[in-house]
Amino acid sequence: RFAQAHTLIARLRLDAEQYDSAAVSARRALDGDSTSLEAVGVLGAIAALRADSAGLAVATARARTLRTAPSNFFADIAEAMARHRRYREAADWADQAVALDPTSPRALGTLGANQLRLGLIDSARTHLEAAFARDPYHIWNKNTLDLLDATKGYTVTRSNRFVFVADPEESELLTLYLAPLLERAYDSLAARYGYRPPTPVRLEIYRRHADFSVRTVGLAGIGALGVSFGSVLAMDSPSAREGGDFNWLSTAWHELTHAFTLGVTEHRVPRWFSEGLSVLEERRARAGWGAQATLPFLVAYKAGRLKRLTDLNNGFVQPEYPAQVMFSYYQASLVCEYVEQTFGFGGVQRMLEHYRRGETTPVVVQQALGVPLDELDRRFDAWFRARFAKPIAAVAANDSLGKASHLRTLVATGRQLLEQGRPADAERVLREAADLWPENGDPESPWGYLGKLYAGRGDTAKAIDAFARLTAVGETNLAANRAEASLRMKTGDLSGAAGAFDRVIAIDPRDPAVHDTLAQVAAKRGDYATAIRERKALLALKPTDRAEALYQLALAYAGGGRPDDARREVLRALEEAPAFEKAQLLLLDLREKGVRP
Repeated sequence: RFAQAHTLIARLRLDAEQYDSAAVSARRALDGDSTSLEAVGVLGAIAALRADSAGLAVATARARTLRTAPSNFFADIAEAMARHRRYREAADWADQAVALDPTSPRALGTLGANQLRLGLIDSARTHLEAAFARDPYHIWNKNTLDLLDATKGYTVTRSNRFVFVADPEESELLTLYLAPLLERAYDSLAARYGYRPPTPVRLEIYRRHADFSVRTVGLAGIGALGVSFGSVLAMDSPSAREGGDFNWLSTAWHELTHAFTLGVTEHRVPRWFSEGLSVLEERRARAGWGAQATLPFLVAYKAGRLKRLTDLNNGFVQPEYPAQVMFSYYQASLVCEYVEQTFGFGGVQRMLEHYRRGETTPVVVQQALGVPLDELDRRFDAWFRARFAKPIAAVAANDSLGKASHLRTLVATGRQLLEQGRPADAERVLREAADLWPENGDPESPWGYLGKLYAGRGDTAKAIDAFARLTAVGETNLAANRAEASLRMKTGDLSGAAGAFDRVIAIDPRDPAVHDTLAQVAAKRGDYATAIRERKALLALKPTDRAEALYQLALAYAGGGRPDDARREVLRALEEAPAFEKAQLLLLDLREKGVRP
């Protein structure tokens, strides 16, 4: 009968969208303590989330019998709304809490946090400062105010439908790629989902992961790469992590997709479906993007440690082991892929529409797809087994994540044979591993070792094939993309090299040599749009010889048939170095061709 324990259980079940069992636990709390405003707050939150006006009226009346001005009751509902990603409603409920008690640090802080999620930065700061003045020991509010102070000097860059907020040291470089990518993504997703999120969409890019983490949850340490609050997005900058940790361009596409799936459902889509669609849209956007199957994922499937569809949301909000969150991302994307393949994208759209109406997943699946949820689960499992039949068979001996699979054993053996100087034996073993699962994009994929083996013995064609198989499914494999780019350059495959360099930049854009080489390759191919972009990227990286970088940009403009832009840049080069002979000659050449003086 311990009321606080029952209330905590109710809140956990509420977070997992288990509304009925959450209500049972809240009522048990009230049986133990009829004066528990917290338990009444859970009942109010359940009713608000379900759009149950009668239930909400009952809960509100009970709260008012317990407190004359039950500010915390409204704050409870606001916080529950925020945990369900319904941020505008959360702000509205928090506003009611503040109206009841304008001095409540909790109400003020909750209102400020949700205004920040809506992009109302000035109002958010006002309320967070008021909360902090009344409770200077609230760590979330303190961290958030520190973050707002630290990012005051961030640069704001605008495109047609986006506002980019980033550290001035890297804003120019990042927006050079993000602006055209996200403008294209917006058009593509709008056509696909039949919905257009309110613009401008705000994307905040944080150079320190701790800053991004505070922006998201008020505390450092969150493991995510990005977050979407709707038309307000935030993400790590490439500088926030080691090169190869993540693909920053696919992350941006992922977060923008949330703006569509959240918006089209009025923020009622469950986490599993929204995340699954975002990962699926990454894979659709560009070859190699988005989560792929990994050996640990397949082992977890074989060991029965993946969630069923009926419980998939809990894989995100109440995971049973650390890797289950990432496994759930990929599993959810496969469910979405299966639904689209089987029922057409119209099936996905119908599911989103039913979620917008506030229906539960079993009802949504039955109404939108015409099958019970359990039957969809069985059909998906059969599809999954057929798709991954060979690699699943190779992990058949596993019943836990700790045991070595046949695949892992083969790769480890191949690696040892390479270290022992036995390349022929290593090739045989590694090829066997690769044949068992050709789409293996793991960091320990046999394709990486085979690529190195073939490159070492001078078999460039086979080395390129091996690395290409790896980069086609491993969106963050920096080393493999670099190796592929280098090998393609040696063979004169400029188109293939350009693609590999593009993938390198999507993983880590901080290497000037990559931009310089890609600019040269693009110019040789007559792709002056890319050459111009890469020359701009080199300037954004603040080169030591700025005059030379400006001159090279001018050459790219001239090659691309943009003489006025070329003249502007060559004049900038001459301002840096008046005696720069190559720039002087280019200026004369432009004048001879009739470029305006």
